[in-house]
Amino acid sequence: MISKSEPSLLEQLENSIAVDADTMDPAFIASLPIQCHDMTSNQRFVHEAITAPHNRDIVHKTIKEMKGSPWEEIYTVLYARIAKKVFPLLSGRVLAQTSPSHAYDVDYIVNHARSYVKALNAEGISNDRLCIKIATTSAGIKAARILKAEGIPTLGTTLFSLHQAIAASQAGMHAISMYFNEPMAHTDPAYWPDVADPATEHPMAARHYQIRQTYDKLSEQTGKAQPQMKTASFVSVREVLAMPELGADHVTLGRPILEDLMLHSQLPAHQKGFWKVPVRDQIDKPHFIWESWKAPPTEASRMKEIAKSDPLSKVMTKDWKLASTEIDYTADGVLDKYNEEDEVTRLRLALALQRFSLMEEESRKEIERLQAELA
Repeated sequence: MISKSEPSLLEQLENSIAVDADTMDPAFIASLPIQCHDMTSNQRFVHEAITAPHNRDIVHKTIKEMKGSPWEEIYTVLYARIAKKVFPLLSGRVLAQTSPSHAYDVDYIVNHARSYVKALNAEGISNDRLCIKIATTSAGIKAARILKAEGIPTLGTTLFSLHQAIAASQAGMHAISMYFNEPMAHTDPAYWPDVADPATEHPMAARHYQIRQTYDKLSEQTGKAQPQMKTASFVSVREVLAMPELGADHVTLGRPILEDLMLHSQLPAHQKGFWKVPVRDQIDKPHFIWESWKAPPTEASRMKEIAKSDPLSKVMTKDWKLASTEIDYTADGVLDKYNEEDEVTRLRLALALQRFSLMEEESRKEIERLQAELA
C-alpha cells in the first residue's frame, strides 16, 4: 500500500466509480491502495500469466495432472487455478473470456463458458463470483441467453456501438465492456485521440454516453436491471477520469494506468504528444503543470449535446438515429448485420478478435510445448 498525505487519484476515483483490475498478477493487485472489485482477463493476460515465472509450478503441475488432455482443457483449468490466487483480493468477480477464434459459433461459446464455470467452481469460486466474457456477435448474444437460463452471468465484450449494447440488454447479460479506444490506439499513436477533454472531445464519448442514456431509459421503462457498463481500453489517465461524467459503472484498468493513478494525487495538465508516457516520466518535461481533479456531476449540462450526434458515424441524415430499442438484435443474424453495416464496429471487432486469437494461439503452442517436455 502507498501512504501519502493526500489520497491518490486512484483512491479519489474509487469514491465515484468501481475500479476493476485488468491484470492477473496477485502481487501487483495486493499492492494497490484500494480493493479492486473485479479481475478481468483476456487471451493476452492469460498468456502472460501462463508464461510468468511465478506461475511455473502451477502450470507444470496442471499439465502433468492432465496428461493427454486437449490443450484447450488445460488452458481453461490453468485460468481457473491462476484466478484463484487473485480471487481473495477482490470484492467482486473473476472474468474469463471465451475463445475469440470461435466468436461466431454458438455451441462452442456455450460449451467453453460451461468449461470455465466448471473449472472455477472446482477452485471454490461460485457463479455469483464469476462472469464469462463473450464477443458481442449474434452467436455471442444467443449463447448469453442460453447461459443466463443456466445461471451463468455473462459480459458482452469487444463492444463498440449502441446496437451491441442494446443486444446485450435484450440477452440479459450481466455487463458490457465498451472499448473506449480502438485496438490500434495501443500500438500506434496515430490512432489515439490526444485530446484535453475526453468526455466531450474523444470520438467514442458520444457512443458511450448514448449507451448510458439508453440503459437509464430502459431501466425506467422496463423496471429491469441493465448490464453494468464496465468501460475498458484506456490509453491515458485523463480518459479514465472522464468516466464518471460519461456514466460508466466500472473502469477496467491495466497495470500502467493503475500505477499512474496510485502514485499521484493530481493530474498533469494536458500537453500534446504524451502517448503512453507514464506521468512520472512527464514531470521533468518543460511546461509541466499539475492540476487538481474531482469527479464532476454525472448529469452535467455540457453533456446534453454529446448524445445528439456520433462523430464516428458516416450516416448522419435528418432523421438519423444511432440505434433503436425497438429492433430485436437477438434474432438470427440481426446483430451481425448491424455490426457489419457500422464501419467502426466491423473493423474494430475484427481486429480485436484477430489480436486475441493470436495470443490464444501462442498459449496453445506453449501448452503443447510443455506437454511434450513434461511427458
